[in-house]
Amino acid sequence: MNYQKILFTILSVGLSLTATAQSFKVDQSLISTPLTDSTNFSLLNSRLGSRFTFSLLNEKQSMQTGSLGFDMDEQTGLLIGLTVNQKTYCFRTTKLPRNASYFKNQQLRFGPTSMLLTGETPEGLKVNFTLISSFTSSKDLADSSAIKTQIFPGFYLQINVANESKTAVDCKLKVGIAKTPVKGFNFMSLEPMKPDNKEQTVLFKDNANLNGKLALTAIKTPAKGTFSDNGFGGLFYEFNLPQQANKEFNQIYATHHNHTVIEDKRVNLPLQFYYTHYWKNINEVLQYATENFEQNIRLTQKFEDSLMNGALTNQEKWVLALTFHTDLANTYFLLDEHKTARFYVSEGRFKHLSTVDVAHETEVSAIFCPWRLKLQLSQWTNYIARAELTVPANAIQNKPAYQQGMTAAEYGPYLYHDVGDLPFVSETANYNYGPHMAVEENTSFVLLLYYYWKISHDDAFVKSMLGTVDVLLQSVINRDTNGNGIADKAYGWTTYDANEALKLSPDNTFLGAKQLSAYAVAAEMFSALSNKAQVHAIDATKKGVVDGEGAGYKNMGVAVNNEGLRNKQALQFEKEANLILATLKKAQQKYGFIPVSLDEGFPKWNQRSVVIGEGLFLPGLVACKSPILQQLAAVLKKDYAATYAQSITDYGIKLTTQEGTTWFSKTIVADVVAAQWYGIKHSSAPYVYQWNKNSPYAYNDGLLKKDDVWIGYWYPRGISILGYWLIR
Repeated sequence: MNYQKILFTILSVGLSLTATAQSFKVDQSLISTPLTDSTNFSLLNSRLGSRFTFSLLNEKQSMQTGSLGFDMDEQTGLLIGLTVNQKTYCFRTTKLPRNASYFKNQQLRFGPTSMLLTGETPEGLKVNFTLISSFTSSKDLADSSAIKTQIFPGFYLQINVANESKTAVDCKLKVGIAKTPVKGFNFMSLEPMKPDNKEQTVLFKDNANLNGKLALTAIKTPAKGTFSDNGFGGLFYEFNLPQQANKEFNQIYATHHNHTVIEDKRVNLPLQFYYTHYWKNINEVLQYATENFEQNIRLTQKFEDSLMNGALTNQEKWVLALTFHTDLANTYFLLDEHKTARFYVSEGRFKHLSTVDVAHETEVSAIFCPWRLKLQLSQWTNYIARAELTVPANAIQNKPAYQQGMTAAEYGPYLYHDVGDLPFVSETANYNYGPHMAVEENTSFVLLLYYYWKISHDDAFVKSMLGTVDVLLQSVINRDTNGNGIADKAYGWTTYDANEALKLSPDNTFLGAKQLSAYAVAAEMFSALSNKAQVHAIDATKKGVVDGEGAGYKNMGVAVNNEGLRNKQALQFEKEANLILATLKKAQQKYGFIPVSLDEGFPKWNQRSVVIGEGLFLPGLVACKSPILQQLAAVLKKDYAATYAQSITDYGIKLTTQEGTTWFSKTIVADVVAAQWYGIKHSSAPYVYQWNKNSPYAYNDGLLKKDDVWIGYWYPRGISILGYWLIR
């Protein structure tokens, strides 16, 4: 699929709203998972940046919910209970209530924004429960209508009961949470459920917040009232259902957390959810969700259909849907007291915030909201190592003193691995086993900036970053000390920390190809975004404007025309790229293939690897036409088919031919690069599906070797599979 057509499709999703309300439809062709006593698969359900969860835990026959996200929520039950002929049935979203049975033939299907459970009763009734996490594309932070759809802290619930029997039946439907209802003004007070009450909202205590609330409210079709029994509080409906008829019931499940979510230790400011900018309390959230129900459902339906109706296989759709859920669950969209926005992506169970090399995969999803990547690009520039220093021990996090910033003073500045560990944002996250990753992070930053430029056309912002890019890439250039263009000193780790050769070897060809890619796209940005006319740095003639350098500077009439400088810088980057290309060609000629490392003294240096071309991933997604990247692809293509064949196992594609580790999100990147640049089609989705289809930690990102799980639980990086959709 042409990426310009993709952008048109994304932006048009919100422009084709129909006038009538509709039920949300989950594609029935999607893979279904039977829900039984042996089902362990869990599905994270969350809101973009707002953390609110309502996740399915099949292993425990329960739900997890809370306002602060999957790492701080609590186990509870969701009762979707139907009583017919004095018999009660429910879904496996709770332990069985007294005198109840589970629906027969329960199945789970899910799309990127939805979760559908289906079940049946012996009387011939079919029940569908759909949870919707509303989503649409947004352009920038000024696109508040779309952002509200994406982030409001609530889910829509839809329950459809269909009578496929030959007689009419009387039904009672209960929708409840296994929590005690409370009053709105007193978190300790039990809310009495008066007989024959007509209430349409039930409040529960949010244990993450002293006075915080969770709310379950009926919309569209009124409930008959509220109930509190058998450990559940909620809404109930009574209705007669004629034969071959169906009825639908809608609810909103929402929260509002207005306290500190994360503390930014760098500037000593508490950060709250961005949604508090729009809604001051839970009543305002419910009002918004109610008034915008039809619009949000339509937008979300169109968004989900656009992803699921493409030319992907069923297993690819399953993995894309799963990883979209996981990406949402790992995001933080926050605001400080000065109304400055922050966006972070947590690295699953590792808790690192906005890891730069992880963003190389996760921020593919910025195609739907470029602002999330822009905010992170801005934030990363505050976390640049310039000199070595010792960070004191942190008793709160139980971490010893450690050193950071190694080699920055000698070879040049570089981006830290991340911007913090939960529950704080602080420099390098107290990441005391310290992956000094100078080349990996600097090149990832440049490639991400290029990707942002192409999906946003935000020339002004990218221009403002080019000075930083120059510093970061000069630091990378300095780390080549043997003249072949590839970093061989002070490079630290790479992103591949589960594979020794890819992680630590000098003259690492994966890293060299990534350097080449970063140099090539930097050259394009520098050439295209130079100031070709006389541009004043500041207009000091206007009232109240100061030039910051004194009257002498102002009176000189200094103007900025940097076309010559930018062209000079671009030529330097092109020269470095061509040097690496020549080195790779020589290696291929010498060995008959390109080994992982050109250092013959490093253990297992002469392995092959399918991931050497990773640096082509983001440029290819935005249809980069760089001649030198095309030449790089032509060189790498010569080895790829044979390398891939030697990397196949029954549990996945190995990262290198002599080590057992597979890493799904990364072999997905390799698949996309192969399709984009080599014309070779592979798919890692079958491996990902087999490993995750019954995992309680989905999405899980790979194996160290056969049957040896890598602990990348709830990992956000698998959203790289969105690349399959973008190129098809």
